Amino acid sequence: MNNKISKLNRFINIVIILFVGYIIGTLITLIVQRNNNICVENNTVIDSLITVNDSIKIKVEKLDSIKDAKVIEVSTLDNDSTLKLFYELVSE
Repeated sequence: MNNKISKLNRFINIVIILFVGYIIGTLITLIVQRNNNICVENNTVIDSLITVNDSIKIKVEKLDSIKDAKVIEVSTLDNDSTLKLFYELVSE
């Protein structure tokens, strides 16, 4: 009788261990899938930020080239043109 109860207890323990292992495995799988989704979303955000950053760089480079052209234009002015430019700036 004790032998049958002992075998039944072992069987129940094995079933409980397998059930707990199944639940732990399922939880680990869900956590890994969630982390993968978060990584993909972060990569999408980073890619869009890189695109915005590149467009801003192009705009800044364009402004720099316009500024350089204006600097050359101003540096080649003679005294009368400089005075005229000064009056234009003051009037604005």
